[in-house]
Amino acid sequence: MRDTTWRSGRGLLSVAGALALSATALLAGGGAAGAATGSGTASVGARSATLGWTCTGPSYNRAFTFTVNSTTGVPAGSTWKFTVTRTSSYGLKVTSASAYVPSASGSTAQVNLSAPGGVPAGTTVALRPTNYLVPTSGYNTLTLSGYGGSVSYAMSTGNPPC
Repeated sequence: MRDTTWRSGRGLLSVAGALALSATALLAGGGAAGAATGSGTASVGARSATLGWTCTGPSYNRAFTFTVNSTTGVPAGSTWKFTVTRTSSYGLKVTSASAYVPSASGSTAQVNLSAPGGVPAGTTVALRPTNYLVPTSGYNTLTLSGYGGSVSYAMSTGNPPC
């Protein structure tokens, strides 16, 4: 197994989709233009959000990233849970690219995230998980669930999304 700590010399690799809400991967032939994405959508009352995933960073060091796309606004206090099916010896971390959903650390199996002040309509929040294992056999399924539904990606070294 390989871990995805920040001190790792390679970019993060992540999981190959499993849930009915996840979409299929699209990998273009390398370079910065090539991107893989997936998503799941759910409406809660009059507001909705889309949970998804993408690959970010330069072509030589792509990183798996979950996304929360707020189409009509996410209410204050909304929560998400990042989980893995195979734990590592390191505590999981999720680094946020937005102040709307602060970065968080958790146990070896899950990280709890929240939007204390909500997320304005039209905003996409990128959440980059780290310290999860990328197994050489079998899969490690990474899941983001909460407001907006759920999205997952089951990954191994032979099946990376990035």
